[in-house]
Amino acid sequence: MANQYSRLSYNSKGRVLSFWYQASEALELQPEKVLVVGKGSGITEGLIQSMSPKKIRIYTLDIDKIVAPDIVGTVTMLPFKDDSFDVSICCQVLEHMPFDRFGPALQELRRVTSTRLVMSLPHGRKFVKLAFRIPPMRERTLIIKNPFNRKVNTSRHHCWEINRTVTRKQVTNEIRKYFDLEREYLNEMNCYHRFYILRKANVTGETARQ
Repeated sequence: MANQYSRLSYNSKGRVLSFWYQASEALELQPEKVLVVGKGSGITEGLIQSMSPKKIRIYTLDIDKIVAPDIVGTVTMLPFKDDSFDVSICCQVLEHMPFDRFGPALQELRRVTSTRLVMSLPHGRKFVKLAFRIPPMRERTLIIKNPFNRKVNTSRHHCWEINRTVTRKQVTNEIRKYFDLEREYLNEMNCYHRFYILRKANVTGETARQ
């Protein structure tokens, strides 16, 4: 079976910008070790290495051995010690499992991450996007959502998406059990990708399991 992630049609301009966001959010912390869950095309780790002034140890994990990850495994059972990575990246991955596994996956990511988790999830909705630039300001993008979105998940590959079977509030409430939410934003070229930049929360193991 061919690796679908290596196709140019998959790696669109909007998706490549998501890879850039993943790399830039990781490099902001000048990490020593990074975990990438969901290797896909491998572009993210390549960007991190090429943009870093120092050597970074990057480990990739994926459930699909065809993408040749460092480790074949699942996000709900990561084969690493506690606090193994300064930064973990898990983008467009967790929607592929039922939402009742979202919390356990976050708990496991929290366990192996010492500082920051960079995560993105699909935000299924229709919208109007307006881009404008008024000198000397940089370009701004205004995204207006359609209030009459369908709430049914029509994806053949995703178990759920934000706004389709699962609300944004449900996602945020689950995140806050395990991480502090530093910020969230949309990829302005690919508004389907909602980014969450998370910092490891100082919560007890009992609190994390609630």
